[in-house]
Amino acid sequence: MWLAHALTLSRIPIAIALWSTYGDPARSLALVALAALTDAADGNVARFMQRRGHTAPAIGGWLDPLVDKLFVAIVLALVWLRAGEPLVVVLVGARELLFLPLAALYAARRPTLGELHADPIGKAATIAQFVALAVVLAAPAWALPAAVTAAALGLAAVAHYASRVLRPPP
Repeated sequence: MWLAHALTLSRIPIAIALWSTYGDPARSLALVALAALTDAADGNVARFMQRRGHTAPAIGGWLDPLVDKLFVAIVLALVWLRAGEPLVVVLVGARELLFLPLAALYAARRPTLGELHADPIGKAATIAQFVALAVVLAAPAWALPAAVTAAALGLAAVAHYASRVLRPPP
């Protein structure tokens, strides 16, 4: 499981490295693509390891989404400070801004139900967010359309999760 967790955690130094590649579209795009690959690979590695009996430490269910949010926050801070694009930052980060209170509510209402697993709309929103970050860094002229798309999918994912969280506990 440690390999899966290392892949997850690798997104933090990748996000920090983006600070040194800002303004170089090819290198920035390569780093965002690498981060997206680690996001896709960590879950596959974890499932592979679980099938072989390796289950400890079982922290991926909360570590992966936490690191995803941290990656997004670091990159959006970069965009805010270097490009001064508050609308793009808010749109790309909309899912995170709305999802965090929802996750806290879920944890408070359903502490024994375990993780709130990603589903297809959540995965699509994550992909759209990674694509939007890549576009913002590599092709800023297209940042707003990419950010709007990420926001739309992100808000749809939040609405979907909200419908699950706000149901009365069993």
